[in-house]
Amino acid sequence: MRRRAVLRSLAGGLVAALLLGAWMPRAATPEASPCVFCRGVGPEAILNVAHAGASSIAPQNTLAAGRAALQAGANVWGVDVRRTRDGIVVLMHDETLERTTNAPVAFPERSPWRVADFAFDEIRELDAGSWFVEEDPFGQIAAGNVSPEALGAFHGEQVPSLREALEFVVANEWLIDVEVKAPFDIDRSLVAEELLNLIEQTGATGRVLVSSFDHEFLREFRARSTEIPIGALSLLPPPEALTTLLDLGADVYLPSPVGFLPPLLEELDAAGIHVIVWTHNTSRQLEYAAGLPGVDGIYTDFPQRLTEILRADDP
Repeated sequence: MRRRAVLRSLAGGLVAALLLGAWMPRAATPEASPCVFCRGVGPEAILNVAHAGASSIAPQNTLAAGRAALQAGANVWGVDVRRTRDGIVVLMHDETLERTTNAPVAFPERSPWRVADFAFDEIRELDAGSWFVEEDPFGQIAAGNVSPEALGAFHGEQVPSLREALEFVVANEWLIDVEVKAPFDIDRSLVAEELLNLIEQTGATGRVLVSSFDHEFLREFRARSTEIPIGALSLLPPPEALTTLLDLGADVYLPSPVGFLPPLLEELDAAGIHVIVWTHNTSRQLEYAAGLPGVDGIYTDFPQRLTEILRADDP
C-alpha cells in the first residue's frame, strides 16, 4: 500500500491547488497538474463517487441523496441530468418521471410522463422521495440503516435543478460529475452552451466533470470549453479505445464492469487519461476495483461502504 500512502500524502496540496483554481484538464494543458478527477485529491487514494448521491440510503438524484453522500465521505457527487420542456436542467436518471416520482398520480393524463414534456414548475410539484421509502430499493431501510427522521423527511422531496446541485457543491467545496443524458431530440450545441453557462454562472468551473454516453455531445462541449474536464461513458470499450478517447479530448474514461481489461487501464494510465469505473456495490466488488492499477475512482450506491474500505486500506 506504499503507493496509496504516497498519493494520500499529496492530497492536502492538491486540494489547496484546486481551491486556488490552479488545475487545468489534461486535454488543455498536458503538463498541468493536479487533476481534480484522479487519484489523491481526497483523504483516500481512490475517488469515492456517489452514484446519483448516496442512493442506497436516500432517494436518488435529490438534494437529500447529495447531503447523505457528503456525510458518508464521498469525494464526488455523481448526478444524471435532463432538460425540461422550458429549458431547465434537472436531476433525473430516466427519460420519464414515472419510476422516481408520483407523476402518474399528480398528472394521470400526461402518460408517458417524459421529462422533456413537463415544465420545471410542474416537475417541482412532484414527490421524488416517497417511492424510496415505499420500495426500499437496496434493503437499507429494512436493515435499520436509515433513521426514522430521514425517512419522514423524504416524503415530498423535490426534484432539484442542476443549478441547486451546483450551488450545493460550491458551498461545500465538493466535486460533481454531471452525466448528461443523450439529448436525442434537442440540439446538442444548445445543450452544451446552456450547460457551460450554468456552470460558469454558479462558480462551479473547477468542481465539475461533464460526462455522457453521447460522445458527440461531449465533442460539442469540448469545442466550447477546454477548462472543464469531460468524461466518456461506455458500456463496452470503444474500438481503438485510446485513439478514440484522445481524439475526443476526454480527460476521464468511465467504463462499466465489462468496459475494460487491465491492459487497457495501464494503457490509459500511461497516456494520462483517468479511469472511474461504475457501478460497484458489494464489499467484494469495491475491494477488487480499488485494487486495480490504473483505477482512479469508483462509482457506488454505497459511498458509506466504500469510505470504510478505503480508510481501512490506508490507515
